[in-house]
Parts: sequence; structure tokens; C-alpha cells
Amino acid sequence: MKQTMGCVIIIALLSGCTSAGSLRNAAPTAVYAGDATAEDVLSCVSNAWSAKQLPMSTEAVFGGTSIQLQEKADGPIVALVDITPSGGHTLAKYYSRFAYDDTWYFTQVKSCMDK
Repeated sequence: MKQTMGCVIIIALLSGCTSAGSLRNAAPTAVYAGDATAEDVLSCVSNAWSAKQLPMSTEAVFGGTSIQLQEKADGPIVALVDITPSGGHTLAKYYSRFAYDDTWYFTQVKSCMDK
């Protein structure tokens, strides 16, 4: 009984974890294309998102850069944006699993793409 209960607890804890890969397995919450450089968009989004208190990290991804947000320092990733140059444009794909309204975050991405 103790082993079964231990397994159930471990599975429950692991199911709450969200990785960047699992976020990307779902359709993006929003996709934006713009004429700003990928570096300018990356800097703009990073500056905007740093105004909030969520831990943020930057990671290189194939062809671009990803900015990732966590609920807390050792918590799951709740949102990310992958920013990649594409031809003469920049593409930003926003993925989210926030438990609350995250409009502010993807509005910031859109705003940075429009600059």
C-alpha cells in the first residue's frame, strides 16, 4: 500500500511539471511576424517581461532564441516565446500554460513585433 501511494504521489508531482518541449507540443497561443530584427524583439520582450516578478531565462533554440517564464525559480515553465529570424522578417511564437489570464505577456510580444 505504501509503495502504491508513493508512486501515486510521484506521478502527481511530475504531471504538474511543464517543460519547454511539452509547451511546444501544443499549438502556439499566438504567432507574430514583423520587420524588427530578432535581436531587437528579443531585447524588447526581455525588458518588458522582466517588469514582472516571474523568473525568466533565455535559451538558444534551433535558429533563434527562446525566453521562458517559470512560476517560481524551481517551478515549471508556464510560458515561453521563441523568436527566430525568417527571411527578411522575424517570427515570434508564444506558448502558454498560465493558470490565469496571460494577455499582458502576449500583448508585450505583439507590441515588440510592431516596433
